[in-house]
Amino acid sequence: MEKGRKTLRAMIIGAILFIVACVTINIYFPAEKVESVAGEIVRDIRSQDKPLKDDKSSLLKSLVPGLQPGPAWADDATTVSNPTIRALKERLRANYQQMKPFYQKGAVVENNSGYVSLGNTQGLDLTEKRDLNTLLNAENSLRKQLYEEVAKALKIDPSQVSRIGEIFAKEWQKPAR
Repeated sequence: MEKGRKTLRAMIIGAILFIVACVTINIYFPAEKVESVAGEIVRDIRSQDKPLKDDKSSLLKSLVPGLQPGPAWADDATTVSNPTIRALKERLRANYQQMKPFYQKGAVVENNSGYVSLGNTQGLDLTEKRDLNTLLNAENSLRKQLYEEVAKALKIDPSQVSRIGEIFAKEWQKPAR
């Protein structure tokens, strides 16, 4: 009788452990939304002719707020902006302008994780290499902050920041506009 209880108890504990082990956590990741946001942000950073969009720049918005159309539902899905993201975009844009000659020489490479790394530095002198390393470190730090802010804005789990970087990588790797 005692042996039967032990066996039953072991089977119950085993079943409970099996059920708990089978539970998976499904973390929602809005890949399409991130792709759209990445495209918009990279275009803003890499564009030379137009200033970054400013949500408060319209004269119409300031003078007659009731007469302008409200934001469309689609805008909510594709636009991510807050003061931190706007500041990061400005800093990334300035950094990009400094790195542009290095991109053209092939000394800067966009990797698949959303960050930049050294490419072919043979034609650079020591000062240029030092300056480039400083720029790359600053760029990668800013990008990491940007990806974290995008995750916050889209309510994505912080553990998914690397996936955001990978999606941004596809946009960064496109030829500069």
